Amino acid sequence: MKVKIKKLEGTARQLDIEMPKDVVSKAFEEVLEDIRKTAKIPGFRPGKAPIDIVRKRFMDDARDEVQRRLIPMGYQMALNDKSITPVSYPEVSEVSLELSGEFKFTAKVDVEPECDIKKYKGLKVEKEKVVVADEEVKEALERIRNMHAEFEKIDRPLGKGDFAICDVETYMDGKPISSKRNNMWIEVDKEVSLLGMGEALVGMKPGDKKDINVKLPKDYPDEKYADKDAVFSVEVKDTREKKVPELDDEFAKKIGKETSGQVEEEIKGQLSLRKEANAKVNMKNQIIEQLIKKHSFDVPGSMVERQMKVLMDRAENELLQKGVSAEAIGKHKEELNDKLYREAEDKVRVYFILSRIADCEDIQVEEKELEDWFASMAMSYNQDVEKVREYYEKNDLVDGLKEQLREDKTLEFLLSEAAVTEKA
Repeated sequence: MKVKIKKLEGTARQLDIEMPKDVVSKAFEEVLEDIRKTAKIPGFRPGKAPIDIVRKRFMDDARDEVQRRLIPMGYQMALNDKSITPVSYPEVSEVSLELSGEFKFTAKVDVEPECDIKKYKGLKVEKEKVVVADEEVKEALERIRNMHAEFEKIDRPLGKGDFAICDVETYMDGKPISSKRNNMWIEVDKEVSLLGMGEALVGMKPGDKKDINVKLPKDYPDEKYADKDAVFSVEVKDTREKKVPELDDEFAKKIGKETSGQVEEEIKGQLSLRKEANAKVNMKNQIIEQLIKKHSFDVPGSMVERQMKVLMDRAENELLQKGVSAEAIGKHKEELNDKLYREAEDKVRVYFILSRIADCEDIQVEEKELEDWFASMAMSYNQDVEKVREYYEKNDLVDGLKEQLREDKTLEFLLSEAAVTEKA
């Protein structure tokens, strides 16, 4: 077997492959024999026709089948022969199969990049000092109280801080510019309501209607209406007063605690843990940034494209959820493409760097770690552990999960070896 390797741009390689004639001839014999077993040829029972007749009548079919069988075989033999590790599916072209037994084809494939790992132990990182301020605890407690607030009906006109349940339509030049929003909750407060419209509801009662003049923001999702005057046509359907419970022992018992002091201490502990976790993520990001700066090498274009698609889909979904129209997203797609392509390149580069470090340090993912991850996911989503594992196995996601867990372990290792200084 003959294999020639041609280096293309980046990590792409072209393999010019020529299969041995005896292998090709044997493949033809096997294919023709398989065809003879089932072929319907006048004057002969299936499997009894002379092979020369079968060859003459079914040569085109045989040629196609030989190619179908030999291309993956030859490709794999070439990879083994040249010790190549591909990271993409091959693009096959220039297929040439002669009756003489000559069989040639070209396969283009991305391979793992060549990168020399620089010093990765003792990287300098800064850790933010974790301090939970009294004001943060107070704000968190306020959020909990508000989560358990009750909204009581009122018989009086709306006042500041009350809530109106309204049907709202948006008009411009007398024509609606968006679909009607029914039963929309609006707080009667200029600072927290949509475009300050809440303030205009003071004094209204159920059944009252009002047109409120507003100026749409410059970042309004539909660009053609941005920064223009509009009218909110509001009809009040119901009115409520918000009743927030006092933070006392009675409230503590309602949420499963003994005392208000215990609630406060647990909130402080949760805030501290969250800040510690954020500080850790920040330190790992510092390590990643340093690894990217230290290592410059070509990365497989096919992997970048796949990562790019993931990032683009995520970005588009986030923008759509924020109310940005598909048309507006399309206008800025080129700019978004440039930004996300650089991000995708960095992600792929970091993947190979961490993989090489993991190899050097013999970092592996044990079966118990995999089981612990499945158990954690099952608990988070209130699912049976076996169902979670079955889902990952059924969708061929286990290998990808192992890679992600190995990356996480490698970053934990690098953090444990880093020179950490605490900053205020």
